[in-house]
Amino acid sequence: AADPGTAQGMLQIGQLAAFLADVRRHGWDTTLPPDAVLYPQDYPAAQAGSALPRHVGEHVMQQVEDEARLARWDNPAYRLITLILVQCGLRISSALTLPFDCVVRDSQGAPYLRYYNTKMNREALVPIDEELAAGIRAQHERVTSRWPDGTPVLFPRPLRNIAGRHTMTNGTYRDALYRWLER
Repeated sequence: AADPGTAQGMLQIGQLAAFLADVRRHGWDTTLPPDAVLYPQDYPAAQAGSALPRHVGEHVMQQVEDEARLARWDNPAYRLITLILVQCGLRISSALTLPFDCVVRDSQGAPYLRYYNTKMNREALVPIDEELAAGIRAQHERVTSRWPDGTPVLFPRPLRNIAGRHTMTNGTYRDALYRWLER
């Protein structure tokens, strides 16, 4: 049996509770007392640290952020997505759905990335540096040269997207990321 405070232990306790309920419901054992029930408040508290957030190790992040390694990207859009993920802490779903006009400036001219936080279901801003803002302007130029009539997204899907209206998919970026990691 798993430790009760872990996810596996909680799963096993839930299965036992369901089993006891089924025994009563179907009359499989009439000797089972009616108070043989596990209630949610009977479950043990989760152990501290059992569900810590996952993170990427510092030694891995140093490799990802290394300029020589970033230069190995064969597509500047994918490189820019990687920089946005690392520098802004966005989820891939939020980064790939960035609007074309995602950079806004405050009253002093400092750039911010405006995005839709897909987990929280709300718009958000994160400060960025001028170098990342310049990378986004370069992406604007690449996108505009391919879709001169405009596109609503910063990272349009590269194929089967005549009007440039569809966003790149997670799978497309992930495949490119795996190729980059191999290089």
